[in-house]
Amino acid sequence: MQSNGKRTDRLPKTTYGPPALFFIIAAELVASFAVWRGTPTDWRGEPLHFWYFEMLRLRYWLGFALGFAALWVIGWLGLRRVSAFVMPLILAMLCALGTEVMTSIHFWKSLSLNQTGFLGWYDFRQYIWDHLFFWAVTLLISGLAAWYLRYRKRRKPGDGRDVY
Repeated sequence: MQSNGKRTDRLPKTTYGPPALFFIIAAELVASFAVWRGTPTDWRGEPLHFWYFEMLRLRYWLGFALGFAALWVIGWLGLRRVSAFVMPLILAMLCALGTEVMTSIHFWKSLSLNQTGFLGWYDFRQYIWDHLFFWAVTLLISGLAAWYLRYRKRRKPGDGRDVY
């Protein structure tokens, strides 16, 4: 409790959870699609399908996302008195990054050598770098777009701030 009698252990009335979750899932899908090489041209048989491999990856992602979400809640309970916004945000970014890294590691380990070769992913370091790069770029662009749209919505026409 604060000195004025108000409770400080509640989340702010503005919730960022659902939009943030949407952006994180969208970043996961965009990053996976960006590193997808498709079926090789000399492939014989049924072509490889993006959604088959993405469902394998999302299976790992869901497990790690739930684990890191629980870790975030525990961290938020401990950090809410220190900082109401900054520390939980940093912890959320670290948990999201941890989810992506652990998902990539376990997904890579689940593929056979033939599958990684057929998909054009010969080196684990290159795969994880490409995936994390596109994931981070997608999150950055979508976060900036969401911030801009929110900023534009709060401005009132004719208040003098809409002149460039």
